[in-house]
Amino acid sequence: MIKLIASDLDGSLLDDNKNLPADFDSVIAKLKEKGVTFVVASGRNFEATTPVFGDRVKDLLCICNNGANIYENGELIICHKLTKSQVHRALDTVRDMENTSPLVFTMDKCYSTPGCEGFMEWAKEPYSPLEWVDSYDDLYEIKEDVFKISVYDGSGRVEDYSYPALRDELACETGVYISGEIWVDVVNSKASKGIALQLVQAKLGVSRENTMAFGDYYNDETLLANAAYPFVMEKGVDLLKEKFPLRAGDNNQGGVTRTIKEWVLK
Repeated sequence: MIKLIASDLDGSLLDDNKNLPADFDSVIAKLKEKGVTFVVASGRNFEATTPVFGDRVKDLLCICNNGANIYENGELIICHKLTKSQVHRALDTVRDMENTSPLVFTMDKCYSTPGCEGFMEWAKEPYSPLEWVDSYDDLYEIKEDVFKISVYDGSGRVEDYSYPALRDELACETGVYISGEIWVDVVNSKASKGIALQLVQAKLGVSRENTMAFGDYYNDETLLANAAYPFVMEKGVDLLKEKFPLRAGDNNQGGVTRTIKEWVLK
């Protein structure tokens, strides 16, 4: 019996225009009636997650920043920050790489410096409140706790460009994940969607056998691995499809909610 459902946002629950499925509210209401908890599991920070849900966020558990932060009813309950050394080494690694730009995420905003053309186009509508600093050196002087560094990679080959460089420099002490076709994320070694899901399971007293999860990209692998019912979206990456046989359909056609209705609510 399913008691806990965790879903990635971009590419999974949300369509390509970043909208929730039309039946999301009715599905969540029916899940509540059955005593099933719905968990958001995103690479976004909380400030970038809340606009998607509005007031609904007060009723949700939210895994943010790829597991670095967990929120319950809008309140932070768990956080794992990067050390200053880890932040500086990540910045050092990408500093001289072409077509890359780092975003430094604190609790409620992100910092960056003007970068390559593709990054500047993305920055016109960022997910999170974006504050520009005057120079790359200023990123090293950020005083707030840092929970994630996202590296924009416009090379067209993130898997063999910025990702291996960051992995080789930092993976022994941090989590390094490909979170999109142009993004690599660096987080605390205790932070991943899968570890965060384990913490939520323990908090709720729900086992892996009673958990369903949805994902589409590499940073969702640990999330899916900690659910007995791991569904990969139709447009998910091949690595996930090879490891997890269950499919959830197209995110543009409400694949997550359709699967929930078929497996949990019918």
